[in-house]
Amino acid sequence: MKSLMVVLTAAAILVFVVLVLLSKQPRRTYLLYMVYVLPLIDFKVTPWQFGSLTLFDAFSYVMLFWRYKDFLSIYKPNRFYFGGFCTLIFLLLLGSLTSSFITNSLLSLLSVFPIFIYARLLMVECIQDDQFINKMIKGLQFACLLSMAFLAVQLVVGLDFKLYTELNQNTKDANGIRYPSYFHDSQKYGQFLAMLSFLFLLNNKNVKRPAFINLVLFLSVTAAMFLTGGRSAFIGLSAGVFFLLVFAGMQYKKYIIAGCLAGGILIAIFSHSLVVFNRDDDINNSLDFRASIWKEAYEIYKAHPFLGIGIGNYQDYVSRYSQDQYLILEDEIIFLDQPENGYLKILTEFGGPAFLVAFVLIIGSAVGAMRAWVKKQADARVLLLIAPIISWLVSFVSLYSITDRRNLIVLVCLCSFLIYLSNRSKIVDEEQPDEVNGQPV
Repeated sequence: MKSLMVVLTAAAILVFVVLVLLSKQPRRTYLLYMVYVLPLIDFKVTPWQFGSLTLFDAFSYVMLFWRYKDFLSIYKPNRFYFGGFCTLIFLLLLGSLTSSFITNSLLSLLSVFPIFIYARLLMVECIQDDQFINKMIKGLQFACLLSMAFLAVQLVVGLDFKLYTELNQNTKDANGIRYPSYFHDSQKYGQFLAMLSFLFLLNNKNVKRPAFINLVLFLSVTAAMFLTGGRSAFIGLSAGVFFLLVFAGMQYKKYIIAGCLAGGILIAIFSHSLVVFNRDDDINNSLDFRASIWKEAYEIYKAHPFLGIGIGNYQDYVSRYSQDQYLILEDEIIFLDQPENGYLKILTEFGGPAFLVAFVLIIGSAVGAMRAWVKKQADARVLLLIAPIISWLVSFVSLYSITDRRNLIVLVCLCSFLIYLSNRSKIVDEEQPDEVNGQPV
């Protein structure tokens, strides 16, 4: 299996190099390649001693140097986000340099830049081609459907059909299998499906009303999500659906109410067969376990409120200073690398100021898009892009998922789409000369 992963990684690199070299639009090729080869982009190309960089990170750094001109200008409406990026990197650098594990933290910082590289190039491409968002959405939908095809094979042959040598222990439950598809972790796969399910409701012919095929695909993805056994994904999906119930048009409200009623009946009938409702661990015990870890993580934050313990340092810090945070797996003691809460993970490693900056950038994209929709400066598509972000924000409470580059790419794409759609009437391409009556000044 390891040899297969090496072969797939090498093939992904080779294909990327050939496509980009032959492409007349390398930026577009890179952006689309990341979503169409989504199953592979989280494969590691450097060992943990050198930052555990993934294929996504490596390709992004290549594009940073290849397309450096795309980073030389700042579009006026996006100066807020550029300022946020600079502030975040500055704070993370300070946190790394003042941490107990400087080298590890500085190497972990290398995994932050590719996120913004991808977002920047995606924004530039959308500005150059107003229809590029549709191509990206189709790519994300393809990645989702491919994962469901992978899942279908697992339903037939079991977890021997997998992309990784070893899967997370949460894939095996006393009450059934929690299917991970081409992911390593079934919970992260559940969140992936919950976010992407909303994209299938997009009907470009009539953004105010989904077509029948949209509804069928949305329900299919939702059904697949139940097979992952992820409670956090289910709660997140419910939060996104509730948002649409409140703000979407009457057509969506009708379908949502009908779908919830039908779904409730089916869940009541088949709940005994669904792992998500029959998990081996008791909910109260699970909450008690998490609550104890959350309390200790918060104490770590209080000891380092401004600059945190340094990005990527949670496990090393716990192993030295908070040794009660561990699991025993197959007679082996493993210190936790995150406190079973995405917000506390970032809060402890980043510190309060950097935590606020990071989430202002994420939530700001949704708030700006919502504001544009209220002012009728953006169409109803933004609601279907805000819903998955809400889904992610809710499930992030108990699931730190962004270590997987596939979930991170989905989140980055959603935020970038919202920023563009809410600002496209204001965007000024500063790379182009000003024009008067069609003639350059």
